[in-house]
This record gives sequence, structure tokens and C-alpha cells, in this order.
Amino acid sequence: MKFIVKHEINGRLRIHVVQKRMTYTEADTLSWFLSNQKNVTDVKVYERTADAVICYVGDKEEVLNLLKQFSYENAILPEHVAAGSGRELNAVYQEKLVMKTVLHYGSKLFLPMPVRAVITSVKSVKYIWHGIRCLMHGKIEVPVLDATAISVSVFRRDYATAGSVMFLLGIGEIIEEWTHKKSVGDLARSMSLNVNKVWLKRDEQEILVRSSDIEPGDHVVIRMGNVIPFDGEVVTGEGMVNQASLTGESLPVRRSVGQSVFAGTVLEEGEIEVLVKAVSGSTRFEKIVTMIEDSEKLKSSVEGKAEHLADRLVPYTLLGDRCSLASDKKYYEDTVCSDGRFLLCIEACDADHCTFGNP
Repeated sequence: MKFIVKHEINGRLRIHVVQKRMTYTEADTLSWFLSNQKNVTDVKVYERTADAVICYVGDKEEVLNLLKQFSYENAILPEHVAAGSGRELNAVYQEKLVMKTVLHYGSKLFLPMPVRAVITSVKSVKYIWHGIRCLMHGKIEVPVLDATAISVSVFRRDYATAGSVMFLLGIGEIIEEWTHKKSVGDLARSMSLNVNKVWLKRDEQEILVRSSDIEPGDHVVIRMGNVIPFDGEVVTGEGMVNQASLTGESLPVRRSVGQSVFAGTVLEEGEIEVLVKAVSGSTRFEKIVTMIEDSEKLKSSVEGKAEHLADRLVPYTLLGDRCSLASDKKYYEDTVCSDGRFLLCIEACDADHCTFGNP
């Protein structure tokens, strides 16, 4: 690999990889390769600039030689590392936030007011429709409050306020979606098995093969301390299996010939030969991981109450706003409009609620 040393101090290097563009996979591969070297203590790879910061111990020349010998073709990134990287997800949502911010403030600087008014009015249709649809279902919830604020601003031709409200709502939606996907992905990855190779028994010989090459009906040998990677049945030997990841049992259970074992459990004692019945994607453990990934559909009662708290406060918010409007009108009637200018003041109050209380 060709690279340029941009900066160096004792125990730290910053390099620039000489290539047109670094993909997310290439950045993950380089990061994984360097982090697995014994003299590298920390590494950060920046795919946007094709730079890497390497912290190391020992001789600098050893690190430079490793970089010279490295190539993306020879370094095979493990599947679980590629699947567990959130680099692409973070980059996608960061770009969404930046683009939304640039477009919002850029339109204020470079677009004339009539054009911005048209754009804001078109964007407001989505939020107003959500509010109307909520009312059609007989509910007064947060979408109604959002639609009210946006529609009132548009009807008053206060397009700057309407645009700002929609901008903040859009930012909130992006951050919520980003946080949810990242949290669910991190949880699912933390529960993944990460077993790359297993011992396949064939013709009374044990062969070390990739776990992706195993098919139902194969015989796999599991030794003490190893994770059982597949659902199956014990055909030879016996052992004590820790099933806490599936059942929550604090003590290991004995498994012998004819009994079932499940992926994700750990063989704490003994040695067993397992007849594979379910491979990747079909095991009980992976079904649990899939359920976690779909957990947005499984709301707890506490979570549901917290989620709908804002919805229940919407009617009181609208009622309070109406009371405030009536109180401010009364204030103008009693103090400012006593000389016959009542109608003029009330019309001014209705036209701009923000001036209430400032006669």
C-alpha cells in the first residue's frame, strides 16, 4: 500500500493513503488489520480524507513495514466485523443532517422571498395532512399541534417561522431514526455469535472450515470453553452447557447423547459431537436477535405511556393558548381601548398575537 506520512511524534503516526477514494469497507479493513497488530495500541481511519492515525509502541519502522506490506486484497475482513461496523450508518445520517442544515440556511441567503414562500407552502402540506388525518381519527395529538403552528404561520404569511418549525421537526426525525437504528444495531451485534470457523468431522477426521460452509446434517465437534454455533443434537460425548443466554439459568445443564443443544450457548465442561439441524439464520438464538431488531413493534406499557404523554397534553396546550388569547383581548379592552379604539385594537391583536401584553 502506498502512503505518505503527514505527521509523526513518538508513538503516534498520521498517514495519508494514496488512492482516489476510500470506501467504507476499505476503511474497516485497514482499521481491523492495524488494530490486530501487537505493537499497535489504537487506530482511527477517516474514509473521507483517506487518512489514518496510528498509536503504537516499539519501533516505528515495524509499523511502516506493516503498512507497506498491507493490501486490501490479502486482508480478508471477517464477516462479523463488517456487519458490526457502524461507519456507513453514521456517515449517511451525518450527511443527512448537514444537507438539511445547508439547504435550510442556504435558501434563506440565496432564494428570493416569493420562491421561499412557495417552497415552504409545499413542504407544509405534509405536516398539515398529518394533523388532519389525526383529527379524522378523533384524536388531538402532537401532529395536530405541529399542523396548527405551521398552518397558522403560513396563513399569516410568516414563512420564516413555518420554515423554522418544519426544519426543527425534520432534524428531530433524523436524529430519532439515527439513534434507533444505531441502538438496535449495537444491541443485535453484541448478541451475535461471531464464530468464524468450526471443526467439521468427516470420515473420522476433523477439518477446520468456515462456519458459513456448514449445512444441516453435518457433524461438528465442540470442545470445552467454545460457543455452540448451531442448533443440533448430541451424537457423541457429554458435557455441561451454559444456557444463560437463552433461558437465564444460572447453572449449566448436562447434555448427553440424544439431547438437543442450541446456538449461542457455551460448553463449559466436556466435549461433544453435534449433528447440525439449523444453520445461520434459522437458529433460535438468531431468531431472538431478529426479534430485537424489530423491537420498535414491541412497546412496553411504560414506554407507551411515556410516548403518549405529549399527546395527552396537546388539548390542554391548545386550551391554555385560547385562554391566553382571551385574557390579552380583555387587557386591551380595559386598559388600552377605553377611548373608542376597541375594534382597532382587537383587530391588531388578532393579526399579531406576539404583540399581546406590549401596548
